[in-house]
Amino acid sequence: MTSRISTRAIVTFIMICAGAIAWNLQVAGAMAQGGQQVKIPPTSDYQFRKDYAAVEEIKAKETDIQKRAEVLLNWVKANPESRAIPNAAFLYGEAVAVAMKAGDAQKALSMIQTFQGVAPKDTTLLTYQMESYAMTKNWPKTAEIAEKIYAGSPSLVLENQLAGIYLQMGNADKYVFYAEKVMAQVPIDKTYSMALQVAQIYAQKRNMEKAIEYFSKVMDVYGDKVPAGVKEADWNVTRSIAFGVLAADAYQKKDLPKAMELYDKVTRFNPKSEDAWYFIGMAKWQGKDQKGAIEPLAKAAVINGKTYSPKAKEYLEQLWKAEHNGSLDGLDAVLAKAKTDLGIV
Repeated sequence: MTSRISTRAIVTFIMICAGAIAWNLQVAGAMAQGGQQVKIPPTSDYQFRKDYAAVEEIKAKETDIQKRAEVLLNWVKANPESRAIPNAAFLYGEAVAVAMKAGDAQKALSMIQTFQGVAPKDTTLLTYQMESYAMTKNWPKTAEIAEKIYAGSPSLVLENQLAGIYLQMGNADKYVFYAEKVMAQVPIDKTYSMALQVAQIYAQKRNMEKAIEYFSKVMDVYGDKVPAGVKEADWNVTRSIAFGVLAADAYQKKDLPKAMELYDKVTRFNPKSEDAWYFIGMAKWQGKDQKGAIEPLAKAAVINGKTYSPKAKEYLEQLWKAEHNGSLDGLDAVLAKAKTDLGIV
């Protein structure tokens, strides 16, 4: 029986033969010119497969991680242009991780630097290097390596790490830069502590618009409840500060009802807030509620602070005299009640 061979099969066969002939001609030409075999480029796919197999063979043969690291290092020295260096670095990193787990950051750094000395372009061990510097609390070097990693492969995880690194360094500008990147991607109920730190930094820089933005975001979520894992007493301090900033902004903008509402929240979390009671009294006075201003001003006065208490006492006496024909009779009783209300002995 006569068999049929398809046209496609014939074409494929011819192409294979042509490829083999071309390769043989290249080899023959090279041998004719130099009498030597063709040198395979170290970055070719063919060489990569060979190098990858060599690295895997080292992994299979040398089960001791530290000895394997030495063998891998020598292999990299002998093959400085190989595309399989990242594979060797990955396996070498296992020995670095052992040193880090044992708490020996200096050994880990020494191993990393040795590897980088023979493979300066490889970035596989940078994460280990960053973490090792962090273990030694060398924050400038930690930041330097983290920035290098981030430049090549930005991520939310790295942005969060960089924010923490710069916080440790006391670099407020860099901390805010990365913290805002994190907060743009993560809900405020998960980043409230970061938001508070950023708000305080902006407040210190007198950028009240940004400070208010972040204080508002946190209080919108946690103004009436306490975050998990936080002591209520500690959170009350935070709330009194945040609401105090928001209240001061409202007062400055002449939004007296909102200012009083916010200052009321401050006194709820910090009953002995000298400024809160003072500005509640002043807001009521400016709102033509002179009688209503007497109680909060009395409380501000008896707190006996250095900033607003003296002024509160001065204005309280003016109001009292205006309401009692120029006399201060009866004011002592008001002041005594204010002390009782605030628990001041």
